[in-house]
Amino acid sequence: MREAIKAPIVLTVICASVCALLAFANDLTDEKIDAAAQQQLQDTLSSTFGEAEYTTLSQSFDGINQVIRDTENRVIFDITSSGYTKDGQHLLIGIGADGAVCGVTVVSISDSPSQAKAVQADTFLSQFIGLTEPTPTYDAIAGATKSSDGIHAAVQLALETYTANKEALQNAQ
Repeated sequence: MREAIKAPIVLTVICASVCALLAFANDLTDEKIDAAAQQQLQDTLSSTFGEAEYTTLSQSFDGINQVIRDTENRVIFDITSSGYTKDGQHLLIGIGADGAVCGVTVVSISDSPSQAKAVQADTFLSQFIGLTEPTPTYDAIAGATKSSDGIHAAVQLALETYTANKEALQNAQ
């Protein structure tokens, strides 16, 4: 009887120790991971929309991770969309003070490498620049239709949200 209980107890102690070590490691690295994610966001904002002061707004909207406004009164939507993989596309979509899309950039994408490369190309993303209202049609990329659809859906969401909340977004603190 003692031998039958000994093995499960030893395994339980080992598992508890490993869990404690993982929790400790998480506590040590949590701030660094958050800081790295913030830095990546700031770098992407600067490279896409230029040097400016960016402020995260307090408003929240369905399907949008966060809303950012810059000193030029552009509103930038941080959106995670589904392409070939569910929630595999992290995008920033900027809308200028004139209500037109002024930038679309892919922060990260977990679709296949060929699909990711195709939908990140300027030739694809540039078709959304200048849009002022949602449009049901766009030029999808053959072989990357789902990935294209995910980006198109994110642009649509950004435009719909901006149009419905324009005044609140431009006047938010």
